Amino acid sequence: MPRFTRRGRVVLGAILFSCLGLALAACGSSTSATTTTTAAATTTTTQPGVSAAGISAAECAANKAAGPILFQTSFDYAAAASIADVVVAADNGYFKDMCLTVTLQSGFSTDNVALVSANKVQMSSLGSDSEVIAAVAKSANLEGVLTYGKTAISELITPGKSNYTSLKQLDGTTVGIKGALPYEVEAMMAKEGVDVTSLKQVQESYDPTVINQGRITALPVYKSNEIHTLESEGQKFHVWDPTAYGIAASYGVMIVNTGFATANPTAVEDFLRADLEGFVWGYAHQAQTVADCQARIDPKLYITPGDSAFRWKVEAGIVVSSTPAGQPIGGINFPLITREYAQDTQLNLVPAGVDIHKAFNPTFVNEIYSGTTLIWPTKFMTS
Repeated sequence: MPRFTRRGRVVLGAILFSCLGLALAACGSSTSATTTTTAAATTTTTQPGVSAAGISAAECAANKAAGPILFQTSFDYAAAASIADVVVAADNGYFKDMCLTVTLQSGFSTDNVALVSANKVQMSSLGSDSEVIAAVAKSANLEGVLTYGKTAISELITPGKSNYTSLKQLDGTTVGIKGALPYEVEAMMAKEGVDVTSLKQVQESYDPTVINQGRITALPVYKSNEIHTLESEGQKFHVWDPTAYGIAASYGVMIVNTGFATANPTAVEDFLRADLEGFVWGYAHQAQTVADCQARIDPKLYITPGDSAFRWKVEAGIVVSSTPAGQPIGGINFPLITREYAQDTQLNLVPAGVDIHKAFNPTFVNEIYSGTTLIWPTKFMTS
């Protein structure tokens, strides 16, 4: 096995998924999700002129010259994909190893697009590839550079006592929402013939028990969040999962200001390298990852350690299981984006004409992988 320092970061070799796969249990993960992605570790030694992580002096200087990088989270410090991994990378010193000065700032997805577009925040995350396309359609100065989940993280639930046998029966009923219907949920409903315009959409809180209080007939929820609350309280409900209806979806998308990325390509590349290292460490050390997030979460949100543990187990597990065989975790998947965008335009959720190859830039994540193996220090080792 590779040698570890600090809280276990692999600092020697090409490393990403040696802990994911058949040997997963030995790496300390509490989730049962597995992947066929594996990588053999190659031992190297640090030589003069390179940092402790193995990047060259020139690479280190370029990253320092990029200046401070402000990363704003999309939902405080919830233990979610595209948040928890960044927390781990910061707490484990991975950004520092890449000679990057990264500051984390609590935020919510309501203002992330505007802040990144204005370069007041250099990097952040959004809920789906669809959200990136919608932002670019409105001329936002940003691009998607990494997508964790390659399937739906949202689903629809109906009351436990309801007898719905098809989604079409929801026509004309009241549906609770938090801001808006998730793209994948609306796509599923439309595919099943629901007249979305006939729905009375009312704003609800994150308390999912409303589903059994008689006020609404359906509620979009996260597989990693509200489901845990309902199950822990013994409440019954019915699930309508977009995945079961063949809906293309995604979640946990990293975005960067386009101007910043153009001027500082190595900084973006190494931010993602450190973040992916944070993901794999967090996947294998779930209890500590949850503790790291809990230490930062705003107490007013009332997110319990149990909530966070469930969220991270589900989200990290789905990231791994939804990654197509032979593709790297976090890779930009244009065939999936194309399908998702087609759904959006058919529903008039986003305008036609967006060039997805400009909305998403795969260069950075492609640069840090060799096949499905994350390249850590070996690429920059001197001869």
